[in-house]
Amino acid sequence: MKIGHSVEVANPYDWLPAHGESGVKMLVEGSDLVVTVSYDSEDGIREKKMHFHSVCAFHVQAFPGPSLFVDESVTSSVLQGALVEYPDSAMAAAWEKHFGGGRSVRHYSIAFLAENLILIIFGDGFSEEN
Repeated sequence: MKIGHSVEVANPYDWLPAHGESGVKMLVEGSDLVVTVSYDSEDGIREKKMHFHSVCAFHVQAFPGPSLFVDESVTSSVLQGALVEYPDSAMAAAWEKHFGGGRSVRHYSIAFLAENLILIIFGDGFSEEN
């Protein structure tokens, strides 16, 4: 399915150290996906949470490697560890159609470079929490 261009939504490297995260945990709470990113700081290990709201699907896989949901031609921001959204994603549009147009679905992806994981999410929104 067509993914289209990517738009950077957030860049964890704005708050992560240069060597990246030291751990990633994922937890489903109701229809939300909460991703807890651990990282080293001067005060010891810190955590920051990334909340993906009203998630209808998500996929985690080894990175780098072949992917079902990320077009290699549009991965430049993902390769730098940024959270990106694909506003023209055919898969997000298919999920919206499935819900009868009564629900907004966005297609996100992020690579956790130190953990060698890529996370693909289809949900209604995103927020960060310290």
